[in-house]
Amino acid sequence: MSHFEQRLEADLGAIRDWVWQLGSDVEQALRHAKQALLLHDEDLAYATVLNDNPINRNSRACDRMCHAFIARHLPGAGHLREIAATIRVNVALERIGDYAVTISREAVQLPQALPEHFITEIDALADDSFQILHESRIAFRDDNAEQAKVLMRMAKRVEQKMDAIYEQLFGGDAGINARTGLTLFIVFNMLKRVADQAKNICDQTVYAVRGVAKIPKVYNILFLDQPESMVGPLALAIARKNFPTAAQFRLAVPGKMQANDTGLSEFLQEKGLATDHLAAESVASLQHDLGEFDVAIALQGKVRDYIGLPPFHTSALHWDLSKTEGELLNQYRFLHENISGLIDLLAGEEAA
Repeated sequence: MSHFEQRLEADLGAIRDWVWQLGSDVEQALRHAKQALLLHDEDLAYATVLNDNPINRNSRACDRMCHAFIARHLPGAGHLREIAATIRVNVALERIGDYAVTISREAVQLPQALPEHFITEIDALADDSFQILHESRIAFRDDNAEQAKVLMRMAKRVEQKMDAIYEQLFGGDAGINARTGLTLFIVFNMLKRVADQAKNICDQTVYAVRGVAKIPKVYNILFLDQPESMVGPLALAIARKNFPTAAQFRLAVPGKMQANDTGLSEFLQEKGLATDHLAAESVASLQHDLGEFDVAIALQGKVRDYIGLPPFHTSALHWDLSKTEGELLNQYRFLHENISGLIDLLAGEEAA
């Protein structure tokens, strides 16, 4: 190994060690913040807030080290990707440190200790988020792209837990005052964001190892229609034909879909659309899975007519096609335009 290569590896190793230590300090700050909150420990809360200052200084130092490495070594593709990813991981870690500060500041605002059932919820969610963060740091350190992909799915499950938590928090029988409720909402949000930032670290691991930028999100979209309508199957056929990789589309109706195929099969064939696998599911069968959908679209009426209040992370759209009932060509044009616009909005022009 040449002197230049030795210097490059030494500088790279120093950056890796620095980022690992920074992450360890951030994890400790999170543990202290959780402890301060659950034990109502003001001294520990204020100590955690003040100890964020060295974390911020070390984060700025890491940024300088990375930029100095680029200027000094003019690295090739592999090393350059790692440094670019490290800069983004450094930002993620600094933000997680800020989450620990927010939790600590909220802890000292509490008028009294938290109710026991919310302590249990916080403890469980925090453990999940902290574990994903720790393992995401290991995956980044070890250049383990496959493990990073697994952890991204785990982080998504943390997000899906939030609907039940918010329902419990804002239920009429929560038994907490407004100040405590606001603190709990902020704390749960911070813990969710820890998992979100861990997912970002995993994204950077995949980028550093494989040169693949942030993995495009595959959106889950639910069409809602009446059992006797042909609009739902038409929407499903258009969406799956034109956007097979940008999103996963499903159709649901109240009760059971009724046979009403007057001219639909022939029209689909004429437009080069699939005529199979267009059956609708029962809305009732999806009740426990509604939180998985990013968007729910009512093709007649309102989304709430079908599923009640949409889950916290699900956006509701209303595309009322009832005025074009029986006019397949007009329905086709309307649906094609609106589905294309939605995918463009969600995933960008490349997907649309």
